[in-house]
Amino acid sequence: MNLQPYVAQGEVLGQAVLTAEQMCSMNFAREECRKLEKILLTFVIPAMGGYDNELACDIARHLEQITIFSGNFCWRHRHLGASYGVVGKRAEIDKGCGQ
Repeated sequence: MNLQPYVAQGEVLGQAVLTAEQMCSMNFAREECRKLEKILLTFVIPAMGGYDNELACDIARHLEQITIFSGNFCWRHRHLGASYGVVGKRAEIDKGCGQ
């Protein structure tokens, strides 16, 4: 069996490695983006006249691009952040916002 076509090619970039703490921050960012998206899609875009409004379409497009190009905030590695806290919860940030 020839496994050569399945061998990963490339270079490991040390500065591109995420720690578990950084992944916890990515998990938090994903949850915050989801909350922002809900506000924008539920209230703001309809108040702007829906998708007939060019600016509303731009907002929706930018939200989609954030998710796509961030890899949904490193979704594949989300479990790494669990060792630093509950996904989506960061006491030092949440406590000042009436949470």
